Amino acid sequence: MDFLLHDPQIGEEMRLIEAKLLRSAHSREPVIRQAVEELIRGGGKRLRPLMLLLSAKNGEYDKEEICSVAAALEIVHMATLVHDDIIDDSVLRRGSETVQSKWGKDIAVFTGDYLLCTFFLLIPPRYRIRDLQKWMRVIKTVCEGEIRQYHDRYKPDITVRGYLKRIAAKTAVLFSLNCYVGASCAKCGQQIVHALSKFGMNMGMAFQITDDILDFTGKSSEMGKPASNDFTQGVYTLPIIYALRHSEYGEKLRNMLSKRQYTKDEEDQITHMVFQAGGIGYAKKLARQYVERARKHVNGLPAGASRNAMNALLEQVANRVV
Repeated sequence: MDFLLHDPQIGEEMRLIEAKLLRSAHSREPVIRQAVEELIRGGGKRLRPLMLLLSAKNGEYDKEEICSVAAALEIVHMATLVHDDIIDDSVLRRGSETVQSKWGKDIAVFTGDYLLCTFFLLIPPRYRIRDLQKWMRVIKTVCEGEIRQYHDRYKPDITVRGYLKRIAAKTAVLFSLNCYVGASCAKCGQQIVHALSKFGMNMGMAFQITDDILDFTGKSSEMGKPASNDFTQGVYTLPIIYALRHSEYGEKLRNMLSKRQYTKDEEDQITHMVFQAGGIGYAKKLARQYVERARKHVNGLPAGASRNAMNALLEQVANRVV
């Protein structure tokens, strides 16, 4: 994703967003300030604010205002990660110690709440209640998706449809919201706003599926978290769901997963079965389908640098798991 930052305007705006994020960390309480600053400096892809900016470039916008909105929505995403790490009892996030691991669950809860309050303070004053209500409905859906994932832990009977509904709620709707907000703030026409919202939704689906594939195929040092983290926490993603329902390995895999705690050798066996059952291949195929759906919406936009950049982003998402 870094190649887009070589564009002078995008690079400048992304740096402005980063500065706004760091300013939002200011607190009279040293622990909260340090926890939030470390979280922000820990980085991340900043993919959502980048998508917001690229969407806004289909219209006209005020740089200061659009960067404040992008920072606000990134703060919401960060808050969900803090709370997610509490639930999962995660030790690492992006290669760094999580807030809950370093400071304890109590401070982590307060940090997540603090970030959600900061979201409202970053929103420019001109935004009406109707705008915020739409945004909050999406954030509510994200919370519901996280709860659904928690409720589904260790359940081997989850369907592919159930999985897709879950990742749509916990991931893709926030991608879609960023694109919608960028286009809406830039006063784009309804057709463009709709196309960008659909682009964000489908890209978000592809991104989450590839993320779930990387839990099996990626290296801990590159992912910034332990490999096989999902299924060892009882979160069954698309590769396992497919292997459970569409292969000769289904019964054996179900029996192994029922143990809930695994040795390193057993983790490797589960991963091997998922590969052999075609779970990884199926997930890659579905991710590519979502990439192509997103591309259709992008290619309906006016030709130009924004459309080219979005197509390049889509290709990068697809190539994460080639």
